[in-house]
Amino acid sequence: MPQSTDATPASSTGRSLLGITIGQVSDGLSSGHFTSVDLVKAYIARIEETREFNAVIQVNPDAVSIAKSLDGERVRSGSRGPLHGVPFLVKDNIVTADKLDVSAGSFALLGAKPAMESSLVTRLRNAGVIILGKSNLSEWANFRATNSSSGWSPRGGQTMGTYYPNSNPAGSSSGSAVGTALGLCTAALGTETAGSIIGPAQTNNDVVGPLTSTVKDAAYILNVLAGRSEMDSMTWDIPFDPIPDFTEDCRSTDLTGLSIEIPRNSFVGEIAPPILHSFELGMDILRSAGAKVIDNTNFEAAEEFRKLDRQARSFVQTSEFKTDMNAYLTTLESNPHNIRTVNDIIAFTKSFPAEEYPERDIEKFLWTTKEGTDVDSPLYKTYREREAYYGGGGGILGAMEKHNLDLLVVPSTASIPNSFAAKMGFPIISIPLGRGNLVEVGPGIPYCITFISKSYSDSTLLKVAYAFEQISQVKAKGPKPFKLPETELRHVQVKDQKI
Repeated sequence: MPQSTDATPASSTGRSLLGITIGQVSDGLSSGHFTSVDLVKAYIARIEETREFNAVIQVNPDAVSIAKSLDGERVRSGSRGPLHGVPFLVKDNIVTADKLDVSAGSFALLGAKPAMESSLVTRLRNAGVIILGKSNLSEWANFRATNSSSGWSPRGGQTMGTYYPNSNPAGSSSGSAVGTALGLCTAALGTETAGSIIGPAQTNNDVVGPLTSTVKDAAYILNVLAGRSEMDSMTWDIPFDPIPDFTEDCRSTDLTGLSIEIPRNSFVGEIAPPILHSFELGMDILRSAGAKVIDNTNFEAAEEFRKLDRQARSFVQTSEFKTDMNAYLTTLESNPHNIRTVNDIIAFTKSFPAEEYPERDIEKFLWTTKEGTDVDSPLYKTYREREAYYGGGGGILGAMEKHNLDLLVVPSTASIPNSFAAKMGFPIISIPLGRGNLVEVGPGIPYCITFISKSYSDSTLLKVAYAFEQISQVKAKGPKPFKLPETELRHVQVKDQKI
């Protein structure tokens, strides 16, 4: 008999798909309350009912047949694990080897076919995940314009925030966040350079990461995604093999013995009062769980980084985007618009009306044309060394080592810690903190708290995030999206005459 994957009893068809967890879905499938086909049909109907949010660019035309195959496999030989038959959305800059496009929201690469699927998508497929469709995003993962809106792409239109009409969804993984928040999938994948996941998660070197309903759901997915890959040399430094079961970190709310820092100077003056008030209450929660919270463990480099202009902050990212994009374009097996270089992307964007140029500029693209913007240039080396200082001795590592700390905590809208963590490739997680009337966003908008730890300290991060989630119960208290899809599992089963 399959073991339950969640403390919550197995879901029946009466359970709403809004906020349903991986454990509940897995239990419902294992107990026969519903099938993966039921799930996929319900999610597709919900996507159609919420088209005004523009969360999903494309639905996988083979999703139902894949679900049927996985249902049959479950009957014949049992479940592959907790992700067997669970539908995911995937951000439109992650390559999938199927009938789905991968265009980063642009028409420039529409119809282009890469030679190889993302290794992380392949891992998910091997675990039994159904790739339900592609989610919308800020075009080129927010690497095009300086004046565009978060969540807009020519292909997908403007993704809208979930909790107030016409609100900002944040970006760039906007569609993945909104799709998860509306219950259009069980979980979704996004990509993170600096805030692309944790930003949209709160108001709903790129790395792939999950957007989920709970911390434990993220742990289930990390169990599959983590590990060494021949395609990514960065993973060769992972110090443990096999990968631990990260769901074991989601069992206790006791944080005794852990030291948590607040780098106050990294976000002073930039946090809205309602968020800051909730943040201080959140520190009381951490203390009540036994953690030692140390304030003003400040970043030495915070002021220096704050003075940098946008282009300087992004110089390394810009150089790597140029090199990596040019290399990626050479791997395409088909390329309808003959896009071979970043310069070709610039030319296409200027000439194709749906790209809305010049109303939406191409300033970030133009950064790639500046002299010295190249991974082989001395200037790149200089900036790379400076980034290592910002995230290292002048930032996160410096504060942690000086005060012998396990991790740091900040409001999710704090830009400097997010940037420093991204530059170092540190694990980071964002979970609900509260909601309030944010003047520039809207009334009753949720916001989050972010935890950051050192490389390969994911277990510590999950342990603290899980404890905070369970004690605070912020998400359980609301709010709900201002408009919800109507279709639930029972509606699909009635239509198919199963009940």
